Amino acid sequence: FFLFVLHSKAPHYFIFKAAPPKNGEVCGGKNTATYAIHHKLPDRWGNHFPAKENCIITVSKTANSSGALTLDITGKVFLPFLGINQDETPDHHSLILLDDFKGHSAKEVKERTLTMTDFLRWEIMAGGITPKAQPPDVLINKIFKGYFRDLFESWSLNAPLKDDDNPLPPSHQLLA
Repeated sequence: FFLFVLHSKAPHYFIFKAAPPKNGEVCGGKNTATYAIHHKLPDRWGNHFPAKENCIITVSKTANSSGALTLDITGKVFLPFLGINQDETPDHHSLILLDDFKGHSAKEVKERTLTMTDFLRWEIMAGGITPKAQPPDVLINKIFKGYFRDLFESWSLNAPLKDDDNPLPPSHQLLA
């Protein structure tokens, strides 16, 4: 997904692979990312997650993109970012251009987006045309992957070692 409006930015959206908290609980157990976020705990090197007020966090049993996660992102990121409130019809039209992925065209997503046709156009591009139809997406992904490659290389050169002399993996907090 790529969101862009002049001079504005969508919030960070994190998907963690975990069982959702049990009824009445606000986070998972002590060894979970949701616990660390809720209690503002750093990793062992002092890195913190972004504050809950500055990001959107979703927990999924599989963390695989799906129709359910597409609806979650639509409701928590796309619509608020576009200035669309759930209870009212906006005075402007918006376009969301997506790649050809099953989760974007899932039955539950189609049903939800059909209720918004007065103000939202949901277009799914044919496979293989992302580089032509979404050049900023291609550019952002290239920079994003390069940034994480550089971060990992830097981390692996300086990371504490496990007993087998391999570097410890970076924490979720560091990657966030």
